[in-house]
Amino acid sequence: MMWRMMIWNVENVLVLSAHTDDMEVGAGATVRLLVESGVNVKSIVFSDCQKSVDTTKYPIDILRKECESAAKHIGIKDLTIYDLPVRDLPAYRQDILEKIYALRKKNDFDLVFTTWVDDLHQDHKVVAEETFRAFMKSDVSVLSYEIAGNSPGFTPEVFVPLTEEDVDKKITMLNLYKSQVERRGYFTINAVRSVMGYQGHHCGAPYAEAFVQQRGVVCGFNRPPK
Repeated sequence: MMWRMMIWNVENVLVLSAHTDDMEVGAGATVRLLVESGVNVKSIVFSDCQKSVDTTKYPIDILRKECESAAKHIGIKDLTIYDLPVRDLPAYRQDILEKIYALRKKNDFDLVFTTWVDDLHQDHKVVAEETFRAFMKSDVSVLSYEIAGNSPGFTPEVFVPLTEEDVDKKITMLNLYKSQVERRGYFTINAVRSVMGYQGHHCGAPYAEAFVQQRGVVCGFNRPPK
């Protein structure tokens, strides 16, 4: 199979995360490239994960602060973090849908990133499902990112090639989550590099981030110059 490179022209992007570190793990390098390209990026996090914090070591709002630091590091200026309880997002399904749909009505998004619908974590799954529901019958393209270890069967169709420098910047960003680096295996340098290296193999690049395309809307075609 041959992979064709393309330029995706977007102006306004919405990035949705169930938890404070989801986007950074699954799409952090891609989102940074979007920001650096001048794209308007709005990032929404539904849970600040207070129940997951080891309060014997960290303040209760540590993940919120780490998420804000990571957003600042990659240049995201429009970040909203809600306080829905971690692991209980299915009970807040309607609230999540209404929040996403309100964003759709107020903004002209070209592209949305969200979690994967078959992710084993119930919070990731419900955010994906309500994203798809909110953007039904729209001209917005939707891509799902992978949270390593939670996504058996994840088979991406869209790849964003990355350089060694891109990977280093992503690792620097992830290391801002000090409370997670010490307890989450997918935050280790070897894990980050191995996932992106594996995906890069599929598109002929040293590294890549990869996405499942839930919706792809074609608004026109450009014939490349000869």
